[in-house]
Amino acid sequence: MPDGPGPSRRSDPVAEGRTRRAAAALERRTGYAGWAVVGAVSGLLLLGLAMVGLYWDIAWHVDFGRDKQVLTAPHLLILTALTGLMAVALLTIGVATATDADVRLRIGRWRVPWSALLLLLFRAGGLLAFILDDLWHDAYGVDVTLLSPPHLGLLASGSLSAVALWLMLFEGRTQSGPTFHGRALHVVALASMLIAFSTYQAEFDYGVPLFSILLLPVLLVAAPGLALVPARLVLGRGGAIAVAVTFLVLRGPVTLLMGAMDHTMPHVALYLPAAIAVELAAWWVGTDRPLRFALACAGLIATLGLAGEWAWQGGVGPHHLAATVWPLAVALAAAAAVGGAVLGVALTGRRLPAAAGWVAGALLVLAIAVPTQRRVGTVEAIVALDRLQGDARVTVELRPAGAAVDADLFEVWSVQGDGRIRASLREVSRGVPGRADGSGGSGVEDARRALPGCRGDGRPRPPAGRSRDRSARGAGGADPSGRLRHRR
Repeated sequence: MPDGPGPSRRSDPVAEGRTRRAAAALERRTGYAGWAVVGAVSGLLLLGLAMVGLYWDIAWHVDFGRDKQVLTAPHLLILTALTGLMAVALLTIGVATATDADVRLRIGRWRVPWSALLLLLFRAGGLLAFILDDLWHDAYGVDVTLLSPPHLGLLASGSLSAVALWLMLFEGRTQSGPTFHGRALHVVALASMLIAFSTYQAEFDYGVPLFSILLLPVLLVAAPGLALVPARLVLGRGGAIAVAVTFLVLRGPVTLLMGAMDHTMPHVALYLPAAIAVELAAWWVGTDRPLRFALACAGLIATLGLAGEWAWQGGVGPHHLAATVWPLAVALAAAAAVGGAVLGVALTGRRLPAAAGWVAGALLVLAIAVPTQRRVGTVEAIVALDRLQGDARVTVELRPAGAAVDADLFEVWSVQGDGRIRASLREVSRGVPGRADGSGGSGVEDARRALPGCRGDGRPRPPAGRSRDRSARGAGGADPSGRLRHRR
């Protein structure tokens, strides 16, 4: 008879014996408990599948528009990973039970690692968000942003699942300590965390941001604080750099794969400057006092790390910040860096002042909330799309005329039809306090630029593709203007 609500001890002694021997072999090879290795390795493989599905899905939407059915190929990859990770959580519990693992949570005979329970809950939340996303589309139509509430639920489920898999290794530590293979697995787990936290900036990676550009530096410093700071504490000297390099090894091929599939290729962040900043902080102040180390990391990530990352963004990416915006950008980045670094230290279980975690969380939320606010004011725009033998020219008239003065970003981009097309706007005339047609009101600014279907001088050339959406977008100083959309 079973001695609890779990399975009988005599249910399959041969299978249990094999499981014990396999788990023991994994523990000898890695230095982590067998159940933790089984859960972490299988979970990380499925997270990789989810990563490919996510970036493929975004590229699919950028290039082709809304899905005509729910179960597209990218969605199937994501859904497979969602359900598969739930199965991984149950498998981990099963292996821990079969090996009589020394874990704190026990339900009858079942040995339930806390990390496996967290993984199960996070993936259940992701599955719910997947269902809610379809209902959201039915109610509100096509999303114009990756950061809609259901999508945020999916991204949060993925990033927290990566944290749960890393905590699985943390929970499965043994007295012998990790071997070379165990350390390598730990590096991959932390790199997967960095990938998961970087998915929130995917709109910027694909060059179709629908929020203020001020949000990008915030995300670029928060992610390394949450992943690279724990890496240095847990892995020791060089751990942050090892994780950043592994991030590039894992994330870079996804960009190349999108290009090989003839999709829009997403930009990839480096995070090497931030990793160097973390290593310098450890050399400078040491790691014996966690709060001091976190603050030193935050300071260097928000300065040295952000400067290096932005040089990369500006060199190979489409993003630019006006000089007038940088003071606010640096202030927000500093708040996000402090929040991310302190929370990253807290993930390792190091002792911190009682209020440190709450303050760090509040700073991170504040840094993210400020750039996501819409402070457009009263701006009117008339967007005209002129065609000539299949070519296209966009004219944007703004009221008031100075709405785009000192704009950080004011351009036309076209998506959801044979790829992404971007073209900057140039001013061709300055408006006056009244138009020739007798319309009154404030001045009119006319900005015009040919799309890639036209030459800059207006002479036609073969169009670059069939595009369904035309967007003009501006962000002036600390008062970003909104997105203007014209649909044909």
